[in-house]
Amino acid sequence: MGWTDVSIPNPEEYGEEITFSEDGQYGKSLRLYAGYFLSPQLSLNLGFGLDRYEGYSANTAPLVVQGNYYLSPGKNSFFASAEVGTQIAFSENLDKGYVFALSLGREIAFSDKTGLNVYLGYNFQQSRYEHENKHPDVIYLNKLNRKSFIIGVDFVVF
Repeated sequence: MGWTDVSIPNPEEYGEEITFSEDGQYGKSLRLYAGYFLSPQLSLNLGFGLDRYEGYSANTAPLVVQGNYYLSPGKNSFFASAEVGTQIAFSENLDKGYVFALSLGREIAFSDKTGLNVYLGYNFQQSRYEHENKHPDVIYLNKLNRKSFIIGVDFVVF
């Protein structure tokens, strides 16, 4: 679940009315992580993904570094996760931006080699979005902010 909003310029500065679109803008994400346990309680992961901004017809590919801290060194532990990174833009009107996320979850082991990470969190992504407005010779550069609640389930191979 998530939402996308745009930081709109102050209408008093531009002398025109600013309206918000009602076309149901939202985003979709898919991520893949590969990581290594630095210690029994700390893992460092590199992640790559594909994101879609509906309503803007924009696509990005986040590249992130994620750290997970597990409360206990054994399996079936609670964990806290933080990630930070950049996103590559595949749309003409969208510049690259940054990604930040925080999550809390639980590792559920099925065996010594497989399990699930189930978590809840918050994701924030920001890019600059270039578009024309009422004046065809004026280009606006607004910040495109994507704020998402994360409900995640990851299949894990230890």
